[in-house]
Amino acid sequence: MKILFLTAELAPYVSVGGLSQVMYFLPHALSKKGHDVRIFTPKYGAMDAYVQNKNKWKLESVMENLEIPLTLLDTIVKPKKELARTISCNVKSHHSAKKNPYVYFLENREYYELRANVFGYSDDHIRFALLSLGCLEWLYQEKKNNKDAWWPDIIQCNDWHTCYLIQLAKQSPRYKNLFAKTPIILTVHNFHFQGNYDFRYPKDGEKDNGSTPLASLLSPVLQKQNALLRGIQNADAINTVSPTHAIEVLTKEYAEGLDEDLLKARGKLIGILNGLDTKEFNPQTDPIIKVKYNEKTFFKARQENKIELQGLFSLEKDPQRPLLAITARLAQQKGWDILIEMLPKLFENRNDVQLIVLGGGDHSYREKVQRLYEAFPDRIGIHLYADFRLPRKIFAGADMMLIPSAFEPGGIVALESLRYGSVPIIRRTGGLNDIIQDFSVKNGKGNGFSFHKRDPWALYGAIVQALTVYQQPTLWKKLVYNCMVADFSWEHAAKEYEKWYIQILEERKRATSLTPHPAYNPRPII
Repeated sequence: MKILFLTAELAPYVSVGGLSQVMYFLPHALSKKGHDVRIFTPKYGAMDAYVQNKNKWKLESVMENLEIPLTLLDTIVKPKKELARTISCNVKSHHSAKKNPYVYFLENREYYELRANVFGYSDDHIRFALLSLGCLEWLYQEKKNNKDAWWPDIIQCNDWHTCYLIQLAKQSPRYKNLFAKTPIILTVHNFHFQGNYDFRYPKDGEKDNGSTPLASLLSPVLQKQNALLRGIQNADAINTVSPTHAIEVLTKEYAEGLDEDLLKARGKLIGILNGLDTKEFNPQTDPIIKVKYNEKTFFKARQENKIELQGLFSLEKDPQRPLLAITARLAQQKGWDILIEMLPKLFENRNDVQLIVLGGGDHSYREKVQRLYEAFPDRIGIHLYADFRLPRKIFAGADMMLIPSAFEPGGIVALESLRYGSVPIIRRTGGLNDIIQDFSVKNGKGNGFSFHKRDPWALYGAIVQALTVYQQPTLWKKLVYNCMVADFSWEHAAKEYEKWYIQILEERKRATSLTPHPAYNPRPII
């Protein structure tokens, strides 16, 4: 398949959040499976650091002086004089290796190259509408000038920044015929971000329902048009980052104000779990941890890593004592409301348990964690700041990882802890629900422990259950082995995306075919 990804950020060129990592690993995994994958993204000024560190990086010119019209849906019906109102951009490409995806960069000094950051500007809606228009116009001009030019079988947009393309490709007289047979799909990594405006609490009369045409690029109306909503309404198919989260977002609790529109779109909404970079997160090669290991050699190695970890946090060095850990932002979303209530009870009733807390965040939670540390200084270790190296050491040494999140669309920490053999104790929500299967002492299957209700005692019960299994070494070794051999690689995720693409292409083929479906058997005209 020929697959085109449209994204606002892309590692390693520039990286702000998790989107950039997904847009690196998923296209690369699909390329390894033999697909022709290409990525279209802006060329930010923030990429200069990458250029300086990569002397061999050379951009090739694809299209110079690409004139992108300021008007959007009504481009073709405007007088020719108005078509002269354009923004000039360049399209350049980079291809690092034969099996890697082609990356196309939209180049514009005012909106991308002269900006120090990727996001956070008052005109972000213009910048990302320009990205969508630039991609459409580039494909339009390529096809116009060469009928045999590369053309995607499917276009995958990501988050609100790229949703302008979906409505334009479906409704603009300039583009809709050209893209009529090309499915355009949307992956939503975070439903909270919907555009460059507060769409949850709009002013009276300013709530966007998606029924109006997109305003022109420099119109103040464009900012108040909900890009994500319009992407959901117009996409051929939609997915989010886990099967459970795809169900959760159909409720008001998780839909971020889009519940009615998502319910209408439920027939085209699925969830596909993100993968993990198993080369980067690999206890057999990780230079950060003290003793390297794999699923066959973990027992003694993890004990040594545990002793080192206990020493780093000034805890008693005892490999037999159960060591719990939390590596999460101090926020209600991560379950700190129930953790703060539950942890004192745990330490009052279990003298053997140790705990490590890593992460910055909400000041009120920091104070409560500090007081908890002062109450049990010999059993709790804390580092209330963000850190790059410490999570790996914690994954490699802690026996259990507490992840009692209020909501967790993807669940990357659970994937990382599984990879290193730290057993997750999770609340069943989002990706966590799809990642963790409760361990069974009867058949030895499963890779963690869980609870459902957002209640301190429900979490306490799951911890006690885990501690009970921990006291049985044979069962615990089996559980840790199950954790480490679980396959949540990007290769596995790519297979799921591949299946989804094939289904979408088959549906589009049937919808645009002139040949009636075999089941169609009209009554004869008499």
